Amino acid sequence: MTEQQNTSETAQAWQAAPDLVAAQTQELARRFYKKGELGRAEEVLGKLIKMRPAMAWAHALLGVVYRRQGRLLKALESLQQAAEIDSSDRNTLVNLGECLVLAGKVPEGVDVLRAVFEMGYDPEKSPEEHDTLTRRAGAQLEVIQRAARKIEADLREQLEG
Repeated sequence: MTEQQNTSETAQAWQAAPDLVAAQTQELARRFYKKGELGRAEEVLGKLIKMRPAMAWAHALLGVVYRRQGRLLKALESLQQAAEIDSSDRNTLVNLGECLVLAGKVPEGVDVLRAVFEMGYDPEKSPEEHDTLTRRAGAQLEVIQRAARKIEADLREQLEG
C-alpha cells in the first residue's frame, strides 16, 4: 500500500465518524475555547476538521484560536478556508478582515471589513440599532482610517519640516 493510499484511507476513516461523535467533539472544542484552553481547543478542532472537513464553523474557530495564540499565518489559512466553505458567515469574515489587517494585508482586510459592514448597514438605523458584526466591522474601519490619517499627517510633517 502506498503512503498516498494510506493517507486517503485514514481521511476516509475520520470522515466516517458518526454524527454524534462529531457533535460531541464540536461541543468539547467549544468548551475548551470558552475556558481559554487554546491548545486543547486547537487539538480537538483539528480532529473535528478531519471528521468534517467542510464544517466552516470548525475552520473559523480554529482560525480564532490561532489568532489568539499569535499565529497569524495559520489563522489566515483557517479563516480563508472557512470563508471558502461559507462566504456568507459574517463572523468569519470580520475575523478574516481583522486578521488580514494584523498580518499587514491592509487593503485586503479593509475590503473584507467593508463588505461585512455593507451587508448589515441600514442608513435608517442608528449605530446602536445595528447588529454586533456590523458595528464591529465599522469600528475596525474607523480605526484603520484614523491610523491612515495619522500616518499621512506625520509623513506630511516630516516632508515639510
